[in-house]
Amino acid sequence: MPAEHPRLVFAGWVLFVACSQLLLLAVPGLETVAFHLVWISMSIVYGVQNWSARRMVVVLTAVILVTGTVLGGFVAQGHAAWDELAEVPLMALVFLAMVWHVRRRAAALAETQSLVERERRAQEVKELFVRNCSHEMRTPITVARCYAEMVRNELPTPESKEDLDVVVDELDKLGGLAGRLLVLADAYESAEFERCPVDLGSLLQRTVQRWRPASDRDWILDAPSVLMEGDEARLEAALDALVENAVKFTVEGDAIVLRCRATHSGAVVEVEDTGIGFARSRADDGSGPPQSSGRPGTGLGLAIVRAVVEGHGGGLTVVSERPGGSLLRMVLPLHPPTAGPRPAPAGPPGQRHLRATRLEESD
Repeated sequence: MPAEHPRLVFAGWVLFVACSQLLLLAVPGLETVAFHLVWISMSIVYGVQNWSARRMVVVLTAVILVTGTVLGGFVAQGHAAWDELAEVPLMALVFLAMVWHVRRRAAALAETQSLVERERRAQEVKELFVRNCSHEMRTPITVARCYAEMVRNELPTPESKEDLDVVVDELDKLGGLAGRLLVLADAYESAEFERCPVDLGSLLQRTVQRWRPASDRDWILDAPSVLMEGDEARLEAALDALVENAVKFTVEGDAIVLRCRATHSGAVVEVEDTGIGFARSRADDGSGPPQSSGRPGTGLGLAIVRAVVEGHGGGLTVVSERPGGSLLRMVLPLHPPTAGPRPAPAGPPGQRHLRATRLEESD
């Protein structure tokens, strides 16, 4: 609001007070109405402009003097009883109570805005750190892996080569972690989502084609053509994270089902498996026949999926209370929201925490 607008509002209110008091000279019977209009209008103007403490004291003193003098004159002339003068301090107390409430609310709002701004900056710093750290990690990891392979090829004994195999394997894990961190940082930048028509049925078919040669599972596809608007690359990354989760906790012969369907407001994508499930995966102590890949996770799969789904304005649910296996469901709207803060996860906090914990275990 331009600086002259508050001044015009204040000047207009002062003119209104002057006119209301002058009106009493012509119509003495309106003293009660004019008195309350002055105090009510002052409260409204203060609530709109939030005067400084100095201006508030000066204006309050002036209004007390003006209304008290005018009302005292009417009392002296016999137009009102002397107890009417008690209205002046009472209205002043009401106004001060309103001032206290407005200032307290303004302070609370300012504190909330400060916390939100600090949280926003902290999130930006965290995402920048993740992205920069991932970029910086990839080059030395690649160089170290190349040198480890060179040394391994020169070693004379199989035992020594096995030791270098462990080094190469761990460097591969670090490289994969750096790549997933980049995916996570990219997924959280919802303002840069490329929104275009996406056929979820085709996306699921391509995912199965990519995963089937590397994982000997019973792949079942129920993917009719379902069109929605979204970022296909990010949706593919989220779907890969869910499929990887299913592969980790299944073995040869288990089934992995990918399905999608249209709803009245968008689409649903589900990844279901017949593995050991989330609850039993925690209790698997490694004894007996292998029940899953047993590979430890980093928890990034959950973060990637949740970031992508919430960036599209949808939600992620996990169903693990089943006889066996697990079901992960992405609910996506037909049109993602415009750029801005992602909505909070749906459901009660306890349920959100439970879902997050179970998916982190699977990742």
